[in-house]
Amino acid sequence: MSNLYSWRNFWIFWGGGLMLFLYLVISGGALETIAAPNGILDHQSAATGERVNAIQQSWADAGVMDLARWGMIADLVFISLYMSGGIIGGRLIWQRAKSPTLKKLGLLSVLAYFVFGLSDYLETVCQLVQLIREQGSDILAGTAALARPVKIVTWIIGTVAMIVALLWRWRESRA
Repeated sequence: MSNLYSWRNFWIFWGGGLMLFLYLVISGGALETIAAPNGILDHQSAATGERVNAIQQSWADAGVMDLARWGMIADLVFISLYMSGGIIGGRLIWQRAKSPTLKKLGLLSVLAYFVFGLSDYLETVCQLVQLIREQGSDILAGTAALARPVKIVTWIIGTVAMIVALLWRWRESRA
């Protein structure tokens, strides 16, 4: 197996992704405005260019456009770290577990993290293009809004599956 697939790399990527996620959640409050009371989450779910324009104008008025851009770039880094870590961990569990059910849980993790990464990249790139252009787009806003539920569901499935698999693996290795 390649050196990429190691527990050390899993913890670096997956743990690093979780830490960056926490930072993004904590720092996201600066993007909360009257037009976007949920900050970046409102931008993600804005399904029209008009709504995106209203949110971005509120950020410009509040002087936080640069923070929004850097937040979205950091989100791309988060996606890369967390998705890669999830795939690495899922593959390690899938290939090394003793229990057939735990192996399936590892495979589920690989698939969930892969779909999470694709959908979150799609959503974030659509958002970032609109932010850089400083112009909303119905197509990009609609695409981001459609990708969001897929991202959320696969993030939850992948995270829960990984935590359960890690606990199961720990118990299995102690037996």
